[in-house]
Amino acid sequence: MATEQHKAQLEKKRAERKEKDSGDSPSEKREVVMHGAKLKCEYAQQLGELKVTSNELRLQDQLWATQGDGNNMINLQFKGTCGHPKWPARNMQPPPCMSVIKLSPWENLGTTEVQNQKVLVKESTITCNPEFNTAVASPIPNVESIAIKPSPLIINAYFAKFELKTEKNVTTFNLTKVDERGLSYGVALVIETVGLAGKKLKVKIKSGVRKVLSDVDTAISFIDLKDIDAITKPENYKNVKAKDEFEVEIGKLASDATLSNKDTFKDKGILKLMLNQKPDDLSFDLAKLIAADAGKEALVYVEINCSEPNVEYMGVDSGSGTKNAFLKEEGKYFKIKNKEQAWLTTARKEMEKGVTEATHCNTIINDYHQVNREHKPSGCATITNAWCASFVGWCLTQNSFSAQCDPGAYSYGHTNTRYRNKKVVKDGKTVTLPDHFDDPVWAKTTNGGKLALGSICVVNNKKHVTFAVAKNKEGTHLFGLGGNQGDAVKVSAYSVRNSSVYPIEYTINEEDYELPIYYRELKGESVT
Repeated sequence: MATEQHKAQLEKKRAERKEKDSGDSPSEKREVVMHGAKLKCEYAQQLGELKVTSNELRLQDQLWATQGDGNNMINLQFKGTCGHPKWPARNMQPPPCMSVIKLSPWENLGTTEVQNQKVLVKESTITCNPEFNTAVASPIPNVESIAIKPSPLIINAYFAKFELKTEKNVTTFNLTKVDERGLSYGVALVIETVGLAGKKLKVKIKSGVRKVLSDVDTAISFIDLKDIDAITKPENYKNVKAKDEFEVEIGKLASDATLSNKDTFKDKGILKLMLNQKPDDLSFDLAKLIAADAGKEALVYVEINCSEPNVEYMGVDSGSGTKNAFLKEEGKYFKIKNKEQAWLTTARKEMEKGVTEATHCNTIINDYHQVNREHKPSGCATITNAWCASFVGWCLTQNSFSAQCDPGAYSYGHTNTRYRNKKVVKDGKTVTLPDHFDDPVWAKTTNGGKLALGSICVVNNKKHVTFAVAKNKEGTHLFGLGGNQGDAVKVSAYSVRNSSVYPIEYTINEEDYELPIYYRELKGESVT
């Protein structure tokens, strides 16, 4: 009997706890309304704006709206005229909306109190019966503190491009929110919080609704750029390893005295990542997985964990019973894509094969060289049979793009087709035709000749041609993927560039001018 009584008491406690948990918390489990919130009225010509006058206390750096913000035209700011049908019925011209707002009390309030007034939430409503009115704001309650102290919150998480910019001796760290990013590019994960400044969070980037880079709901390894920044000798970049869990300190950037906008980061955690499992090159294994996906993209979300007590998460339940997953909703997953052009994918496949002069001479002779319409070399051993241009042309034509007809690297610095000097018989006489560039136009120059992803670049004093795939951190070198680089297909660094072109059929995108950064030691390669 005692056991049955005990069970009944436990069930009662559980029910009470469930009911309590289902009620509103300081986060309201609904969105709290702030100063400047947009208001909708079916009779208004456009959205209105809520002006908070009921209190002076800032939470999340903003004024929270309360039930006291319901004073006719003072708090509800609508422009234009009132479209209520009563005015035509009275044979009156519609008056200005602000002059006829007559309000009832707010309904469906939250439970959190600010200066003894319940907060407004997104679901709160107020009734307006338009009549000419005058109004003044009610006095602000004189109390010492907020009735309910909000629990620490993790509000949101999203990805952004980041830029450290200095103008006129003023340095700012700038963020631009993005919904997708290319594989091997840098990106910042921004975490917005309340009441967690100085605290550390654990973060994982997990696979989304379908298996691409890993199984669904499994952590994916990426490069933490903090580990890159700690490297002082470039030869040590290769020692940086990808991680599947990261630590983020909230408000760390707010202590950076060099930043003029540091105060904007006091409640934010910033994790800078390279969406790659290698610091020095494209993770081709990941690129192939993305290419194999029907949507050509990997969908990911963010899982955040904090060891502090009473932390509330405003994300999605990831299966643990806690709403600590962010971007895990249909249409909200972050997208990782492979931004490289098709000819670069072809070039990487050849690099993956391990093509070298020593091991793949027949490939070079029978495949790469044969793409040329003029002067098809044979053999691999002599300088006259350099194959960098033939490799570029082969990669382009394999994907139905135009290429030069001549195997010389110098040719690829020109957008017109190169015809080499050669001897022909004309009018019974042997004539040497001059080396010239003529129609057709096979290529187009990048904007201002700028370096661009996948562009065809003539380097090494016009003696070599390669595809641009990245740049170094300082921007002094490009990394080119090409053939005949150290007698192989590989990625090499070049400091001097003579040109940058695309095949004529390719549509240049503005994002092509943003190259990923490779973190590797700069070593020149022999070109023979």
